[in-house]
Amino acid sequence: MNKFYINYFCYLMLALIFIFASYNKQAFAESPDSVRLKDTIKQGVGLIDVFKGQGNKTISAAELEQFRLDNTSDDIGYLVFGVDVNEAASGSESAISQGVAIASLALTVTRNGVDTVYDVFSTQTQSMLALAGQNNKTPYYTLIGHTGSNNIVGSGLNGTSIDAILKIRVDDDLADASAVELSITLLETNGSLGDPEAFYDFTNGFEDLALVNLSDTDFLNEQAAGRDEAPLVVLTAQEADTVASLYWPSSTNYYVVAYEDEFPNKGDYDLNDLVVAYQVEFGLDSQGLVKTIKTRGYLVARGGLYNHDWHLRIPLQNGSHAVGQFSLFSPPDSTLSNDSVNSIDVTDNLDIKVFSNTRTMFVDPLNSFVNTSVDSSIVKGDKFDVYISLDTPLAIAQIGPAPFDPYLLVHSTGYEIHLSGQSPVNDASINILNDETSFVDEMGYPFAFIIPEGWQTPTERVDVGTAYPELLNYIQSGKTENLDWYLNPGVEYVHPNSVEQWKW
Repeated sequence: MNKFYINYFCYLMLALIFIFASYNKQAFAESPDSVRLKDTIKQGVGLIDVFKGQGNKTISAAELEQFRLDNTSDDIGYLVFGVDVNEAASGSESAISQGVAIASLALTVTRNGVDTVYDVFSTQTQSMLALAGQNNKTPYYTLIGHTGSNNIVGSGLNGTSIDAILKIRVDDDLADASAVELSITLLETNGSLGDPEAFYDFTNGFEDLALVNLSDTDFLNEQAAGRDEAPLVVLTAQEADTVASLYWPSSTNYYVVAYEDEFPNKGDYDLNDLVVAYQVEFGLDSQGLVKTIKTRGYLVARGGLYNHDWHLRIPLQNGSHAVGQFSLFSPPDSTLSNDSVNSIDVTDNLDIKVFSNTRTMFVDPLNSFVNTSVDSSIVKGDKFDVYISLDTPLAIAQIGPAPFDPYLLVHSTGYEIHLSGQSPVNDASINILNDETSFVDEMGYPFAFIIPEGWQTPTERVDVGTAYPELLNYIQSGKTENLDWYLNPGVEYVHPNSVEQWKW
């Protein structure tokens, strides 16, 4: 063979080897051994020097960067900590299941005298919890575990009792860090409410922490120590990382949808037979595609004697598949408890029956109706939270448009009631059998109406056109005039149920 070609071939092979090694240097890096840290969380507070391992072992910045790279996925980096949940086995907690919740967290990295704080974190589980001295519940990330060893074979943690995983997003290189400190505070819950608050309170125990590699992260996530016995567990889909959110109608506002349930008859047209507030959030990946969908909302009023189911339907591109969870929570001090968590596995459409049998689940003990009778007191309704993660991200155009398809199934008549322009979704629907598939009457008045959240519900048997005198011109003008008709009610005809009262 010509000497020129031999030399060329050798140079080419060397160049390819160099390029391949440079392109994916992480592939040649050995996964670090997980290591327990020296500092702990004591009495609910931890100030953890991440450079100090148990037994005064020093962890270098380069080693810390190895941990971050090992847990990097889709160019999103994480430091992952394993936590040994060590709480008193009293009350609802036991040796086989115990938990704490995280109130706040910050990872401070010092580089060249400059501090950078990373505080975006997650765990595998959440719960709806009330703070000490309060009744209102909000979601908090939780850590759940049990007593005893989890036997991570071949790991630096073998024979330890590390239980749960805490992920902190760190997108920057740590190799030049001179100090890394983790500050963490556990949640002081209102244990007097019973579970789940009593379960997730913290006692005088302490929680050990460890830096964990990817294989140990996967092991602990799969093990799910203590989770089956813990109360009100909401799973967090950590694999569905998103970089931005898109909200309808906005990040701080809700749609309000109101129904006349005597469809196809106009009835008293007080448009208060069921009133629900809801919001939708799309989680976007780095390509601007929708990876996750979250919805949340509240029961606002029930002025109908009929019984209903309320659905929220979000059409997805044919063949789409998603999994997630649906959670329902009753308000504090409610005499009825509807708290529940259910898994979701859907194809083609997200269609969740959110509120079932509204006449029995949304009750005012002093009235036949809820938040619609003159001079009746305010009754808070249940709230819901839906989270799904799509197997394959979708373009926004591949998802049905906002405000989506919130619809009512009326048990007493068998009819579905949708927004105008929508169609019945059940092929065997009585709407189709009776050819009642338009959800506006001959005058253009809808049987379901989307209104901004400033809406106040008409009182019982008061026509919505009487309660809101500008509505008539709004409808007759083809919805081009009096666009703010919903802000100008006759105050004597509406129930004073404000946003601040139904949004708990």
